[in-house]
This record gives sequence, structure tokens and C-alpha cells, in this order.
Amino acid sequence: MREIIYIQAGSFANYVGTHFWNTQESYFTYEDDDEPIVNHDLSFEEGRSPQNQPTLCPRLLTFDQKSNFGTLAKTSQADTATDASLDTTWQGRVVCETQDPIPQSEYHARLEGELEEGNLERTDPNIRYWSDYSRVFFDRKSIQAIPDALENIQAGWSVGQDLFQRYNEDTELMEGAFRLLVENCDNFQGLQMMHDTPSFGGFSHAFLTSFRDEFLKASTLNFSFLSGADPNHAGIDNFLDTKRIINDALCLQSLDQLSDISFPILNPSRWSALESNLSQGLSYNKNSLYHTSGVISSLVETATLPLRLKGSREDIAMIADHLNWRKCSRLGQLGGIVPLPFSATEGTFANMYCNFSTSLSNKDERAVFARRNVTRGLQDQDLAAFDAWCDISSLQEPLDSSIHAPAYPVPTSFPSIFRHTRPTSIRMASSLVTAPSTSIPLMGYARFVEQTARMRRSDGVLMSMGLENDDVKELASALWEIVDGYGNDRMDEGNG
Repeated sequence: MREIIYIQAGSFANYVGTHFWNTQESYFTYEDDDEPIVNHDLSFEEGRSPQNQPTLCPRLLTFDQKSNFGTLAKTSQADTATDASLDTTWQGRVVCETQDPIPQSEYHARLEGELEEGNLERTDPNIRYWSDYSRVFFDRKSIQAIPDALENIQAGWSVGQDLFQRYNEDTELMEGAFRLLVENCDNFQGLQMMHDTPSFGGFSHAFLTSFRDEFLKASTLNFSFLSGADPNHAGIDNFLDTKRIINDALCLQSLDQLSDISFPILNPSRWSALESNLSQGLSYNKNSLYHTSGVISSLVETATLPLRLKGSREDIAMIADHLNWRKCSRLGQLGGIVPLPFSATEGTFANMYCNFSTSLSNKDERAVFARRNVTRGLQDQDLAAFDAWCDISSLQEPLDSSIHAPAYPVPTSFPSIFRHTRPTSIRMASSLVTAPSTSIPLMGYARFVEQTARMRRSDGVLMSMGLENDDVKELASALWEIVDGYGNDRMDEGNG
């Protein structure tokens, strides 16, 4: 068995992750003659429910600010360590204050039949936290609540790294919870990681650095959720945007160094170029984390499904080697169609496909290095149209591979974002791609960082991030080196 350990860091990553795990729960079968399509043991281990009963729990570490955990919030190891420190250093009077418990979520109340169950699938419940719609139990070690007082959400790159070091020291994270997850694996293959770059970029970099120090041969697959700042349309005088763009750029450089294959994902505020395609099948609120995370999760879950399919021999290392066969394209693209209408034609795939890493349309793609497609619920006539669309590219097997799987399940926890009657499953397609066009957004970051390094008035931004001007110059140089690896010869510098 080749178990995967999952890492989620940040609010949006956990919204996406909650949908992901709800989908895994929907694959469980409860009849002896029903064979599940996935190997649950790769992603789940035996743990304990809140009632201390044995149950299957995700092989997961989930990081977020304590206030974002909702009803999952608990006294963390970091809190315990802080209390012990106070016992030995503070001689004065201690006053303990307790907060009222967070009420049960509307969705969970519906599940338990406390509200009219008939409304469960017709309207969205009130979602306050990502835990509000979770359908799985998390083992205690999975919940890694970062004390709110320790983190300024936009603090900066070096602060995030320092935060990880302090948290690791206080809780013995790597030698405790993470080590236990690894020891519970028969044959640990690597990490599938999702993280928010604005709030957990530096933290995730420090985590991956620590992981790599000990697990050199383990593979990592990463989905990185970028900030809403656009390097092509932001001014150097905008303090917060400058900070966010430099932070995103540092994350991209980090992933290129530390992860086997990574897929940067555009912030939903930058999906405007995709809206005409998305709106053909979806009616979603782009300001709702619950809605937008559902879209992204369906693509991530589908694209990575071959890792979990029963009988599949694929693993993270195979995916990385396939997509990065050139050894210089570790940053890829995530795209797809959600949902796919019935009676799809070649034009349907061409016109509805959305690239969530670049927002470029199909006509902007000059070439593709490698592509891995996964379709869900397609019939024979749909597959013929899909194959015709794939043939437009000059790619041939094995650089262009496709797996066809059953329809994507839509649990009751999934948002009601469909234009037509809410389905119990949907047809869709998702792709992981490496292509020269990845260099286009990368050049936007490289140019912005280069310009920042030349502007003396940006020193305040750099200082707030714990960076010096030389650090930014080195970052710009590293980004241009990554760009050159995509073989575009900077020919598209005017695009984006």
C-alpha cells in the first residue's frame, strides 16, 4: 500500500479540503456486494470519533487560525505549552475566561433531523466556518489550531517561517503528530498539500523545508491558492498589493525548489476571464468561500482520483515525472469543465474549458508539454468528442493520457450552484497540464518583483516582510530562471 498524507493550511485550503473529504466519504459503501471505486486505506486510517469510538479518519494535518475551526476548535498543544510556560514564569494572579461554545451548524442540525430534512438539498445552509459542512470525523492529531494571537494574517514571509518554528517547538509537530501519521503508514509515498499563500505561505515553506530535511525520497504534490493581487495591474505604491505579490512570488519560488509538482490556483477574484465559460453550467457567488471552494475541490479531487482508484498503479512520483519530464517545469496548470452538459461535442470542450492557473483561453495555448486528463461520467459519444478535442494538440501518448471514471458524486454538503435541478452526480473533466504558457503569469511576477527592487519607496514593504533589497533582487533572478525553463524565450512578455 502507498499511503498519502494530506496537508491543508489556511482558510480557503480548508474549505476546499472539506469538500474533498466529503467526496471521499461519499465513496464509502455499506453493502457487502458494493465495491468502492477507491482504495480508502490510502487516504484514511483508524482514529477516534468525538464519542471516542473507532472510526476511519483522514490521514491529515489541517492548519488554520484557531478562530477559523468553528466547532472543531479545541485546546491545542500550543495552548498547553503556553499554559505550562506561564506556570513557571508568572507569579501573579491568573484569571481564566471561557467563551460560550459555538452552536452546532445548520447543516449538521439538518443531518441529524433537527430541521426539515426535505430542505437539505434545495437551499444552501448558513456556513460560518469550513467545519460547518464536514461529513467526516477528524482524529485529534489532525487538528492543528494556530493560536490567533500568534499570527497577523498578512504578516509577511519571514513571520510565517518563524511562526512554524515556534509552533513546531511548542507542539513537537514534526516529531509528534506528523511522525505518528508516517508511522501509521505501511509504505508512505508522499504528501498531497494545499495551502493559502497570503496567510500560510512562509509557514508552508518552513514546513516543506523541515519535511524535505528528513524525507528526501518522498514525493510532494501541491495546490497553492494565490492572493487576489494581480502583478500585471498593481501599482508599486499599493502597500498591501505589493506585499501580497512578493509573497506569492516567494511561494512560487519555494514550490519550484521543494515540491515535485505544483499547481498555482488563481484567487476567485481573478476569475473574470473564466466567468463566461463557468456561467454556462454554474450560478455561484464568487465572494463565497463555500461556493468557489466547491468548484476548485471538484477539479482537484477529479484530477488526483487516479492516485486513489482501486487497481490503479499511479502514485505522486509518476504524476510528477510525467508532467515534469523536461525536469524544468515543476509548476503546472489545473483546468477543466464543471459540469459537462449532455450531448457534448468537440466544440463543447473547446468553449467550456477553464484554466484556473492562468485564465488563458484554449486559443492562447501554443503548445503543451504533457497533460493528464480525468473525465467523469462520459458516455461513448462524449468520449469520441473528447478524444477529438484532445487531438487538436500535437501531444501523443504517453505525454497525453486520459482516465475515464464514474460521475462525480454531489453530496448534500456541496453548494447549490448548478443552473438547473440539483443533481446527485455530475459529468465533468479535469486536467493537470505543463505548458510553455505557464511562463506568462510567471513573467508578470518577475517584472513586478524586479521593479520593486529598483524602487526605494518600497523599502517599507520589504522591511515589514523581513526582507532586504538584495533578497528581492535574488527573487527576481530566480523567477526569470524559472521562466526560462519553460522555453518561451520571453516571447510573450507583452501578454497577461
